[in-house]
This record gives sequence, C-alpha cells and structure tokens, in this order.
Amino acid sequence: IKARRAYVWSTEVRAMQIKMGKRMVLCVMVGLLAGLTAVHSSGIVQTIAESRASRTLVIDAGHGGFDGGAVGSNGTAEQDINLSIAQRLYGLAGFFGVQAVMTRPDTNALDYDPSRPVRENKISDIKAREQIVQQAANPIFLSIHLNKFSDPQYHGAQVFYSANHAGGRVLAEYLQNSLIYGCDPENRRQAKQAESSIYLMKKLTCPAVIVECGFLSNAEEEMKLNDPDYHKKLAACILRGYLQYANGD
Repeated sequence: IKARRAYVWSTEVRAMQIKMGKRMVLCVMVGLLAGLTAVHSSGIVQTIAESRASRTLVIDAGHGGFDGGAVGSNGTAEQDINLSIAQRLYGLAGFFGVQAVMTRPDTNALDYDPSRPVRENKISDIKAREQIVQQAANPIFLSIHLNKFSDPQYHGAQVFYSANHAGGRVLAEYLQNSLIYGCDPENRRQAKQAESSIYLMKKLTCPAVIVECGFLSNAEEEMKLNDPDYHKKLAACILRGYLQYANGD
C-alpha cells in the first residue's frame, strides 16, 4: 500500500510539474536571475548544485486532517491552501534539482488515531513532523501557513524564524524580500523571530522558518489565496528566496 501511495504521489508531482508549464518556469528563472545578479554567471550553477546536494529542504504544509487551521470569512480552509502551495513548492524544488521532502503530502494529519482525543492527536502530529526533520540529511525546515486577525485591514505575507540557528533569520529575510518583490510590492512587513511557544520553532536546531502566506481575515487577500495561480506565484517566490539563501549562506 505504501509503495502504491508513493507511486501515485510521484506521478502526481510529475503531472503537476508539467501542468505548471513554461510560463511558470520562465517566471522563476527571471526571479532567480534578478536575485542573483551579484554572483558571476559562471558560478551560479555550480554554487546552487553544491548547496542543493548538501541540504534537504523539508516542506511542511501546516495543519491537516482533523486540524483545519484558520477559516476565512467565506469558509476558506487554511489547511487546503497550505497543502496546495507546499505541493507546488515541492514540484518546483524537484524541477530545479533541490533535494526536498514533504511532511504532509496529502490532506491527512500525521500519525492520526481516531480513538485518541484531539489534544493527543495534535501532539502526535507535531512530533511526527519533528521526526521527519530529524531524519533528514542537513535539514532546512520551511512551514507553510496562513494568517488571521480580528482586524480585517491587515494583509501581506510575513516570515518568522527560529532563534535556534542563525541561518533561520537569514533564510527568513531572503524569503520575506522575495515574497514582497514577486507578490506584493506594497507589503512593508519584515521577517520576525517566532514566538518560543511554537513547538517546532523552539525544538528544531536547524534553520527553521514559518511562512505566513497572507491573511484569511482580509477579504481581498482571501480571494487571492483561493486562486491556484497565486499559489504557483507564492511557491515560485519561496523557491527563489530559498535558492538565494542556499547560494549565499
């Protein structure tokens, strides 16, 4: 059964890569070239190849299954959008030869047992994600989420980083700048240290970030976050920021 699921998943990824098409590849390439202008062209490919061979990008789609996350005013479920963005990021990472794994490749929670209380399942889920990171070779943890706030005026992507590794802040700043550059030039948010109460940000010792891709509480942004083309754009900007980090770290 596991082998069958792995085959289906790999087939879906390849189909998604093809579906994303030449336009998205061109978009990413333009972003990469714009972000790497300080590097001599002859060294770009070699540097990226070295960095991608020595690191594992752990892509985490936040929430899932019984834990749907935030819900927008129009009923938008955070977990679905998180997964869509994460899958597209995984597909792009593979296209560019970046070694990557996903913590949650489908709509299910991790290590879920229907006989357990919700609290125990939440603990099991987060522990399973931690274990995936610990088993990865030289991991870099990147978790996809959406924001929500009581005041609907707030909008814009924001990246939070763990204080446990200096690389987390550097990666977060690259990601924040890339998201502003490619998705929302009016966004004035800055990368910020994550609260210590967030379990994975407290426990992981590798570079670790949370990418809040926008606010479901803002009607205009919720509409954008429901657009699959916008998911592709977010994924492209995230990959661009990651490759800038991998190249410069």
